[in-house]
Amino acid sequence: MKRRTLLAAAAALGATATARAQTPAIPAVLTIMVAFPAGGASDHYARAVAPRMARELGCTVIVENLPGASGSLGVTKVLGRAAAGDMLLLGSPTEMILAPATVASARYKPEDFRPLAMLSRSQLALYARADLPMANVDELVAWAKAHPDKPLSYGSVGMGSIYHLAGEALAEAVGMPMSHVPYKGGAPLLQDLAGGHIDLVLLPANGDMARRVATGRPKALAVTGSARSPVFPSVPTFAETRSMPRFATVDSWAGLFIPAASPPALTQAIRRAAFVALSDTEVQQQVQNMSGVPAAPPMSEQELAAFYGAEIARYTQAVRKAKLQPA
Repeated sequence: MKRRTLLAAAAALGATATARAQTPAIPAVLTIMVAFPAGGASDHYARAVAPRMARELGCTVIVENLPGASGSLGVTKVLGRAAAGDMLLLGSPTEMILAPATVASARYKPEDFRPLAMLSRSQLALYARADLPMANVDELVAWAKAHPDKPLSYGSVGMGSIYHLAGEALAEAVGMPMSHVPYKGGAPLLQDLAGGHIDLVLLPANGDMARRVATGRPKALAVTGSARSPVFPSVPTFAETRSMPRFATVDSWAGLFIPAASPPALTQAIRRAAFVALSDTEVQQQVQNMSGVPAAPPMSEQELAAFYGAEIARYTQAVRKAKLQPA
């Protein structure tokens, strides 16, 4: 009897030890890195999801902004915390996929990260400074052809960013060279667009931009995609225009990522917390208030991996087509 009791106790201790081994040590402070300045869409998304994740994980979740080199500075810092597992990345195609292919100092690969959750997906829109003498894409093309000696400028959030890629595609479609002006983030870019210092920009068609357009600075000329954006119901798609019906570019998205080398059990715990946070109606509403469209529906681990893999392939092909080189 005593021997059976001892064996049972030993088994219980073994089970407890196994459970403890499978229970990850949650960091006291978890940081969500935003690789662009405060005030942009990614920053808003990170701050929307952080409090709910903190409650779920039982730790402090803070947001850090580290702009520079098309977002690769922030990405590199997160990658350096892989072993600790205490830093996540609020990433977009720019810093996750394009920067490694176009920024010489970016020493990482898209596959160095795993997606945890997708927060938002949105169409792009072509915006113009308020006093530019055209109200739509057809007038833009006509003006460009009539003034070949006056090249237009377009801004982006950095060399090799999704918006740089879209701007190059726009210049090719319009049929005239355009001057590219890179910025360290969306906030300073939009300040210069509102101030009339740059002519054009391709950025997400979201709630923040809709509020800016409502003031008249800037104005929206067209949106990408097969249907009009719900935030700009009166703005035509490129497909509706006479001059650029086949103009196609990529959508924008924002997701939560963790270094692939982070502890597996911790990765799964944070993944579950992100799933719970993005299933929260209050968080969904905050994301929608910013984006103007419903938050991306929660995706399974397998769906996220498939989506991210397809995006890596698509953007890699786009970089080759645009003949962008690391700089």
